[in-house]
Amino acid sequence: MQPLHDRLALVTGASAGIGLATARALSKAGAKLVLAARRVERLKELSEELGSCEALTLDVRDAKRMQAALADRTFDIVVANAGLGRGLGPLQDGNVEDWDEMLDTNVRGLLHVTRAVVPHMVRRGTGHVVNIGSVA
Repeated sequence: MQPLHDRLALVTGASAGIGLATARALSKAGAKLVLAARRVERLKELSEELGSCEALTLDVRDAKRMQAALADRTFDIVVANAGLGRGLGPLQDGNVEDWDEMLDTNVRGLLHVTRAVVPHMVRRGTGHVVNIGSVA
């Protein structure tokens, strides 16, 4: 990975899995990090591990909160990674609430994050958004 000194990067879903690995890789490359996730304790542990970074306890399903927390920030890199798997069993046994939670997180959440951060990128004419999808 190229050095990313002085680049501000946001990683959602940073408390586990791909988001955690991404946060570590971006930190190693020298990016300034804003880490977002729902799990406060894991986020705190990662923040302490990586040193100087900002931790935001956010749920990507909450469009108003995402907009309020991110709309005034100018990110160089955004990795929209937050996601989960629910209702993965046979369709006839499926729980509609599980499907709603998964769609709200994996699809709408990605849209909420992107909508909050892209206007600044467009105005500046620069920035990168990486959207991580799920087979779930």
